[in-house]
Amino acid sequence: MSSPSHDMDVKVGPPTEGLSRLLYLVFGFFIWAAHFLIVYVGTALACALGLGAASSGARMTLLTALALVTVAAAAIVVLHALQRYRQQRELPEQHFPMYVTVGCDAIALVAIVWQLFPMLLVPACP
Repeated sequence: MSSPSHDMDVKVGPPTEGLSRLLYLVFGFFIWAAHFLIVYVGTALACALGLGAASSGARMTLLTALALVTVAAAAIVVLHALQRYRQQRELPEQHFPMYVTVGCDAIALVAIVWQLFPMLLVPACP
């Protein structure tokens, strides 16, 4: 009889292998893409439903909703970057993935915040 093998130990903690690790690295880009989709589909639907002819209050409501979605997406990305930084800063072997994650989140944050400019400067429904 052979004894049970201990080769299949399960690690608990931040993802360090495979697809999970890759997804954590580019999480901010997924949030940016979702934000982009929500903002543009929401604006297109509002215009299709007649927002261009609606009162200024209705247009301001749409603008406020889009700004809140932008702030929420930015907050999610910042919180993700802070979480990764706190989890991996003490582990020397995790410094490179931490830097990549925080860098990708910073780029995604700039892309999310950058979308505020057209919202504020261009009418939603021409």
